[in-house]
Amino acid sequence: MMTVKKTKISVLMFMLLMTLFFQTTPAIARSDGLMQREIKAKIALAKVLRKTQIEVRVVQRLVVLTGQVRLYEQKLIGGRIAWTAEGVFEVENDIRVVPTIPVSDNNIDLKIRKIIQADKRFIAAAVEISVNNGEVRLSGKFANLHDPSRLKHRVAEIEGVLDITMNADFNV
Repeated sequence: MMTVKKTKISVLMFMLLMTLFFQTTPAIARSDGLMQREIKAKIALAKVLRKTQIEVRVVQRLVVLTGQVRLYEQKLIGGRIAWTAEGVFEVENDIRVVPTIPVSDNNIDLKIRKIIQADKRFIAAAVEISVNNGEVRLSGKFANLHDPSRLKHRVAEIEGVLDITMNADFNV
C-alpha cells in the first residue's frame, strides 16, 4: 500500500515539474491589447511611417495591418515592426500602397535599371525586370544571400511600386 502511495506522489511530482518546465512563455502569455499598443507605438515612432494611415488590430496573437501608405517600403516596414512585437504569431499585412502621383510602368522600370546599374552585385546577378500596373517582378542569380533583400528594399523606395515579387537563385 505504501509503495502505491509513493508511486502516486512521484507521478504527481513529475507531472508538476513537467507542467512548470513546459509552461507558457511570457511572450505567448502577453495580451492582444498590450501587443496592439506596442505595435502602434513603434509605428508612431518610425520616422518613415509619419503621415501614414496604418491601423493595427490584434486578435489571438494575429496582427492585421490595414490602411494606406505612399511607398511599398512603408508597407514592408509596418509589417517588420508588427513581426518584432513579442508574442506575435502571424501578421496579415493588408496595407494598401497608394502613390501621391501616378507613375508609369516604364518610369518604374527605368528607375529600377538605374538602381541595378549603380551596383556591381546587381549587374553580376543579371537581374530581369518586369513591371505591370505597378507590380514588379525581379529575378536573378545572386552571389550573396542578402542581395535580393537589398534590391527589393531599394526598389520598394520607388513611388508607384505597389508590390514586389523576387525570384532569387544563388551562385554556389
